Amino acid sequence: MFLGQIEKYNPNLIKTAVELHQAGEIPPSCFIIDLDTVAENTRAIVKAAQQNGLSLYFITKQVGFNPIFANEVCKNGIEKAVAVDWKEALTMMQHHIPLGHVGHLVQIPTKYLSQILKANPEVITIFSIEKAQQLSEFAKEQGINIKILIKVIDHDSFVYSGQEGGILLDDLEKSLDAISDFSNLEIAGVTSFPCTIFDLDQKQYIPTPNLETLQKAATILEKRYQSEHLQINAPGNSCSDIFPLLTNYGATHAEPGNALTGTTPLHAISKQPEIPALIHVSEISHHFQNTLYCYGGGLYRRSTVSRAIIGNNPADMAEARVIAPQKTSIDYYVGLKTKEKKDIHIGDTVLWSSRAQIFVTRSSVAVVKGIHTNNPALVGIYDSFGQQYIS
Repeated sequence: MFLGQIEKYNPNLIKTAVELHQAGEIPPSCFIIDLDTVAENTRAIVKAAQQNGLSLYFITKQVGFNPIFANEVCKNGIEKAVAVDWKEALTMMQHHIPLGHVGHLVQIPTKYLSQILKANPEVITIFSIEKAQQLSEFAKEQGINIKILIKVIDHDSFVYSGQEGGILLDDLEKSLDAISDFSNLEIAGVTSFPCTIFDLDQKQYIPTPNLETLQKAATILEKRYQSEHLQINAPGNSCSDIFPLLTNYGATHAEPGNALTGTTPLHAISKQPEIPALIHVSEISHHFQNTLYCYGGGLYRRSTVSRAIIGNNPADMAEARVIAPQKTSIDYYVGLKTKEKKDIHIGDTVLWSSRAQIFVTRSSVAVVKGIHTNNPALVGIYDSFGQQYIS
């Protein structure tokens, strides 16, 4: 999906990936993060956000909760993280990364409430009155105050399967009545997801119905609390390109993730301020009945990889078509069909770049700096949950 863009705008990443793999420094089924490009991307996103009056939290699930990545983003202008679930929150806490937003896609389980509250996240999203009450009780016990965002949905909301939940717009007023009675809670604003989606026909991001729902919910809160400082958090495909759209809908916050590695759908088809900084490395394992097979482990259900290159010399790589396993199967291996007659050997490097959600894979993550000064250095190799296992 992004391999062609990397060839155009970040070819040294390909060179480095082949060289590190062939030297035995990184394993197969490994994603390489180009740390210097992540820093440049972060600065570009921050500049665009400032021009559009938006505040930012960053998300790390796409790169496996990686702490080196998180620190680099913090250093370059986005100072607080989003935690997609409690595991991401705990990993950020382990590495002293400030938490901005917790509980949006996955509510904080009861077991971890006390621990995560001690990290003082800026806002916590709730899906229900019951969760708000639970937070209130924990906050009272700890003698702290919590700012909450309410996830709002409507009957026509766009919701991914497995992400259902929130307070219906029709029920927002009475929910606010109930929540306002809870001590140690402050209603800080509203959120929804996803607020934009990529339209393949138009080749651009368009608003989902959720963005209008968010706008309506914000109006209700603004009238009730007469506050000029409500957070209107509009995540989903956050990148420089969509910030004017979000601002037009009254959003105050966005949450870049894939944009930090230049790997949103828009980045696959056009040059953007963010440059692709993530590539997947595998290795030829065997061949069987005229098909090559490389080690799997890095695909997930929405991966859209179709093209790979194979070889042991970055200047002479063979083109290949990717034959992914059926979605009902585990990706132990990934099939490859070469488009040209070249000698391919067991152990050759396989490269592709697709949408990544590393935290739901079993791949490793190699963080590399110095790629663009022709002095690449491996910072470390991590598992898909941000734990370092090779120095």
